Parts: sequence; structure tokens; C-alpha cells
Amino acid sequence: MIDYNNVAIIGAGNGGRATAIYLRNRGFNINLAFRTFEKIKTIYFTKQIRSQGKLNGIFDLDLITPEYSQLMAEDVGVIIYVLPANVHADITRKIAPFLQNNQIILLTPGRTWGAIEVNNIIKRLRPELRVYVGETQTLPFTSRSIEDKGVDLIDIKNQVKYCFYPEKYNQRVSKTIFKLFPRLLSVDDIRITSLNNIGAMVHPAGLILNTGTISRKQDLLFYSEGMSKDVVKIVEQVDTERCTIMKLLGLKPVNFLQWATEVYNVREKDYYSTFQHIRSYQAISAPKQMNVRYITEDVPTGLVPISSIGKFLGIPTPATDALINIANILMDTDFRVTGRTTKNVGVPVNLLIPKEEQKYIVSKVQELTHEDININVTNDKSSSS
Repeated sequence: MIDYNNVAIIGAGNGGRATAIYLRNRGFNINLAFRTFEKIKTIYFTKQIRSQGKLNGIFDLDLITPEYSQLMAEDVGVIIYVLPANVHADITRKIAPFLQNNQIILLTPGRTWGAIEVNNIIKRLRPELRVYVGETQTLPFTSRSIEDKGVDLIDIKNQVKYCFYPEKYNQRVSKTIFKLFPRLLSVDDIRITSLNNIGAMVHPAGLILNTGTISRKQDLLFYSEGMSKDVVKIVEQVDTERCTIMKLLGLKPVNFLQWATEVYNVREKDYYSTFQHIRSYQAISAPKQMNVRYITEDVPTGLVPISSIGKFLGIPTPATDALINIANILMDTDFRVTGRTTKNVGVPVNLLIPKEEQKYIVSKVQELTHEDININVTNDKSSSS
């Protein structure tokens, strides 16, 4: 029988390690799955994670394994993905045979349409199964791995939104989610967590527009140096395109400035100053290569969905499209084919229609229904006479 005190974490990078020590510190039992042995060798042999920063100490694991059949023990109640969103689909297919009724799956974060994608895959593979799939809008922590043995928990974010899909499941899981992560705040529309994907607004532009420095493997502080005033112009434009789409859908977008206030309590009037004043950003170095998740994750699961919705609605997204085009060239791929387009994910049409149009459609359907009723009544009278 499943127990919500038993948590399986999939992903042993900086986010997975931070999640593991945070939840162990809160008294939960932790199973941890990894994908690359060399990166966690010391953790594997000691079954311990050494932590510094917001939480200092050595934290024990109940199990660390690359095998999902072992990870998904019979009594695991909560499964947390702390993985690049571009592998969510593959991981879901791998764990699907071991899932049980009433388990909670939380994607931290889901990026854009993550919970819908995972839910749809499970429904196709295990239609009889009832599990609760949700996503956070961003990772609850700012953290960095320490070699193969530990993690630096730089910051625990003040507030992070989450939503389950369908949204009616929020109420069923709320007590468990609060016990796990007291700083998570539920919202009642999956579009709020999915379309407020701030990572996709920041990471691809910051990486692509610093290609020369990164390709030369020169040292660069990603946010404090890489987010120059010129680079930030592109970040702001991409963010503006996303916010425009959300407004058309009748949603209240959270732009980068508002997000920084919610998450880091930083209140600045412009994007450049905000990057310079988020304390936990200042020491974060840029990657030394282009083939990293800032492109391979954030483009297909962040920029591509926004561009896809824009095309569906007839809203131009020139800055977003430009970054996708350059990423395709750099990675020698087509993220529009492999990424989370509305069609690839299977996003319900009602989530892509502005509220005013939804009201109009409902009104028209009701009118047609009344007409059908009147026609049927008339036909019945004719036949009986």
C-alpha cells in the first residue's frame, strides 16, 4: 500500500540532490534515481548527500539506484521529476509499468505543458490507472552540484506556483503537497504554471547571445555578466511576446520582473537591474559548451510551445522564432518537430481559445441545441398528427 511519506526522486543533478536533502530534512523517506553513474559515484557508495548553504550537513538516502523497478517500491506514494523537461516523455514511458493507483507525480518544473504531456502518455499506456500529475512553475530551489558527493543549496525560493492536471485534482493532493513543500502555492489553471515558464524566457537568449564567449570556453558569469543591457533587450522582447499571448487567452501573465519579486523578493523597474540584484544569481557561471539544457530543454519545452500557440492564435512571435531558428542551426536539429507543439502534446483546444471566443462558442452551441430541440418537437408533432 502506498505511503505519501515515501518519496521517489528521479534525477540526481543539482535539483534532485537539493530536493532530496530538503525533503529528508523534513522527515520524508527518500529513494533517488540517477542516470549517469560517474556524476554521483560517491553518493552511490555512501548513500549520503553532503550539503552546504541553506541546509548544512550530511543527509542519508534510503535507496539510490538507476533501476526504476527498484525505485518504484510498492509503498512509494510520491514521485518527483527533477529532470530536463525534454526527457519527461521518455522517463514516463519507462516508469509507466510500475505506477500504482493514487500515486502523486510532481514535475519540478513542468516547463510548458509538462503535466499535460505526462498525463496523456500515462492515459495512453495505462488507461485504467488513476494517478495525479502536476507541475511546478519553476524549481523550488537555486542550487549547484558539488562534484559527485553533494550540493550547494544556494536558496529556497519564497513562493512557487503549482497546478495538477486536470485542475480538479488540486484539492485532492493539497495536504500532501503542503507537507512536502510548504512554500508551494496552488493555482487553478494549468496555463498559469505552463505559460509562466520564466526559464525559457531567460536561458536560451542568454546562451545564444553569448555563443562566442561560451564556444571559446572563456569564463563568464551567466547572469551578472552574460545578461548585458543589449542581451536583456532580447530577453524582454521574448517575455513580452509570451505575456501578449497570455493576455489574449484571458490570463494574467507574470513577467520576469513580477516573478523576481515573488520568488526572490527583488523589486526593480527594469530587466537589467533585476538580473544584477538577484543575489543567488551572481556567482552562477555560464556553461562551457552550447549543447546544454538551456537550449536542449528550454527551446523545445519553452520557446516552441509559445511559438506554436502564437501561430494557432495568429499572434506573431518574431523574437521567439529567431531564437528557435538559431538553436536549430546550432544543434543541427528541428525543435519544432521534436518539441512541445500544441499538436505533439495533445493540448485540449479549450486551453488555446481566448475566453471571449469560448463564451461565443458555448453560446452558439446552446443556440444550435435549442434549434435542434425545436426541430425535434416540430417533427414529433407532425408525425403524430
